[in-house]
Amino acid sequence: MPRSMYNHADKQEDKEKSYIELDSTETEIIKYLNDNYKDVILLVKSSAAMELDWLKQYPNIKAVVYSQNVTNAFAKVFSGEVNPSGRTVDTFAADALASPAAQNFGSYQYYDENGKATKYNYVDYAEGIYVGYKYYETRYEDTAGDYDYAKEVVYPFGYGLSYTDFKWSDFSVARHGNDFVATVTVTNTGDTAGKDVVELYAQSPYADYDKRSAVEKASVNLVGYGKTSELKPGTSETVRITFGKDQLKAYDYKGAKTYILDAGQYRFTAATDANQAVNNILADKGKTVADGMTSEGDKTMVASWTPENTDVDTTTFASDSTTGKAISNLFDAASDPEVAYLSRSDWTGTFPKHYGESSGEINTWDNEINCKDSDGNNASCTWKKTASTKLIKQLEGNDSGTTVDKDSIMDTPTFGKKNGLKVSDMRGLAYDDAQWDKILDELTEDDYNQLIYFSGYGVDYIKSVDKPFQTDADSATGWMYGGTGKTFPSIMMLTQTWNAQLAEDLGEMMGNEALLGGANGWYAPAMNIHRTPFSGRNGEYYSEDGYMSGSMASLEVKGAATKGVYSYIKHFALNDQENHRGDRPGNFSVATWSNEQAIREIHLKPFDMCMHLGDMDMKTVVKKSDGTYENKVVKTPIAKGVMTSFNRIGATWTGGSHALIQQLLRDEWGFNGLIITDNANTGKFMSPYQMLEAGADIKLLNVSDDPTGEKLDFNDAATYHYARQAMHHLLYTVANTNCMNGALPGAGFKFSNGMKTIQIVFNTVCSVILAMLAFFSVWRWMPGTIKRVAARKEARVARKAARKAAKG
Repeated sequence: MPRSMYNHADKQEDKEKSYIELDSTETEIIKYLNDNYKDVILLVKSSAAMELDWLKQYPNIKAVVYSQNVTNAFAKVFSGEVNPSGRTVDTFAADALASPAAQNFGSYQYYDENGKATKYNYVDYAEGIYVGYKYYETRYEDTAGDYDYAKEVVYPFGYGLSYTDFKWSDFSVARHGNDFVATVTVTNTGDTAGKDVVELYAQSPYADYDKRSAVEKASVNLVGYGKTSELKPGTSETVRITFGKDQLKAYDYKGAKTYILDAGQYRFTAATDANQAVNNILADKGKTVADGMTSEGDKTMVASWTPENTDVDTTTFASDSTTGKAISNLFDAASDPEVAYLSRSDWTGTFPKHYGESSGEINTWDNEINCKDSDGNNASCTWKKTASTKLIKQLEGNDSGTTVDKDSIMDTPTFGKKNGLKVSDMRGLAYDDAQWDKILDELTEDDYNQLIYFSGYGVDYIKSVDKPFQTDADSATGWMYGGTGKTFPSIMMLTQTWNAQLAEDLGEMMGNEALLGGANGWYAPAMNIHRTPFSGRNGEYYSEDGYMSGSMASLEVKGAATKGVYSYIKHFALNDQENHRGDRPGNFSVATWSNEQAIREIHLKPFDMCMHLGDMDMKTVVKKSDGTYENKVVKTPIAKGVMTSFNRIGATWTGGSHALIQQLLRDEWGFNGLIITDNANTGKFMSPYQMLEAGADIKLLNVSDDPTGEKLDFNDAATYHYARQAMHHLLYTVANTNCMNGALPGAGFKFSNGMKTIQIVFNTVCSVILAMLAFFSVWRWMPGTIKRVAARKEARVARKAARKAAKG
């Protein structure tokens, strides 16, 4: 969304404001309401954390309701029939453009060494881990008294009000193996029934080792939350929240180059919001409002734990908990060497600057005000920075980053064998079962070509192995097709309930609708981060917090999987702005630069949580040696799909990044499911070979030709090797989802392409309408038509004259 309204507003004062500020007309309306009414409720319908610091100027605005959807349910909230219990999922800053992340967000363009603009764009995540409350609350704790928190933050992360009051007591945290269980008793002390949210935060020590090794630590991190049932006045409920020891780890990308656990005291606190969490911890440290705190904390809501290690632990979390794979740096190449990342050891000295200078060229992507126009007025220009010849070459190339020599691969291509297997025979088989080689040998070259290139919004029927058509559909809140046509409220609204059960329920409902409408794959959930309020798709994403995003999204994936739906979790990864990401002609993807700690702890966190959902029970039918069948329950992974993103991680397109896909997703996390690109209809940079070599599988393409113009040679040993792996991932996913509903082993499928049918019907209807319009456009000017129309007009005039004469 616009960081300035320079290209959209008429008045200069409005041109210099951002989209999330009040413009002059809106200010006049607000002033009128305040001046003429004593009780005003402000309804903010937005997916952005709007700038609301101006509220204090209008005392007659007594309440603010923040929602992404407006329905009849509002009447129940306003009347008091329903007691609201939502909480914010982003920090509402007084000046969003002053945040660390906002210093490098929007339209940044590379120029070559000759001063000529290139077709490549970039963005530097110089804020590191300090996104949203992790910045505001950490800086507040570090500089309480010197840092004017009230001037910076209007509403903290996790904030929300109720029509009743609650009191918390008996807070405790107990360790059980590698887990902790926090409990707190919530009592409704007011006179209205209502629900309350308990937010649980952890503080890790910021040790000398961290300062030396550039390991950053937020003051508090959300590690769990719980919600009460509706409590009547005077009643109580004990809320239990479980979190893992692994949630206390931090990524050390310069020293140990893996996850570490610091020695020292860890604090846990139950709080109403992130700022209250810090205040509770400050109170536990002996601080008061006299030390600059925004309010008194409650130290009874704080518990602590000290691990056994007396020095930094670099081994406990140095391998993946599921695969046992060693965890080490994968994204050194994604860190811009020119960037100094924000550090709490020196807030002012490392606070992000704009990595670039104003180009003087008026920007159509709505940057903040950073230049003058030809009339001398403040204007919005593109930021620019010189890229080395080496970097430009990287951006122009299709290097996945693999260290495997293509010539070392010696696979012998095999096509079209008659092994008598169908996809329905493969349900429930382990990914490494020997039968997979037999069915993969049955695929033809045409099968490979069709599936790898043209799998957008549905994956084709394949006769050689009797693979059914897969209906893959979009939309985070309801199937665009393949469902019932109904939609649910915004994903942000779901997240603001802080009700994890609702997320799982939504996933189940999406699965139920898929069973009714025929959908198989879901292009969702989308779990990129609200890095700033200016991302145009924040309403589709969950929160500024990676844990909050992952906790909701993973439960949606789980719920949908219980009905056989595979979810393409997206956009993998660091796709946190729409500007220049590569989704339209003339875009060549935005190079996204960050350090490994921020990449893993913030931006990959939701995907990590989905990948570690584990397995679920799946019912299947197996054929016995005597020809009879029996029911069987097998284990299958809950997470089965991933959609990569348009942007680049460093200079490498994410959908073709060997580090991101093969090394992290497949090797470290153990993922054997299906990986698709984002929409590839215009992506000239989306090399199909690079995609396969990186470990991904198919392109979301539904046009007649791949815009890259690249033709895969499946008789080439390396190309065949990677393509065969891709087909293994695809068939494994299909066999273990609702694509197989109703099919016994050996069953075949009738070819049915629902999307093609819809397309044919749509095109036919449009053709008929156009033909009719063309016919009547010509018919009306034919001589005979003109005569008949003229005769009818003369007859009407005559009848009118006759009636008039009769009346006279």
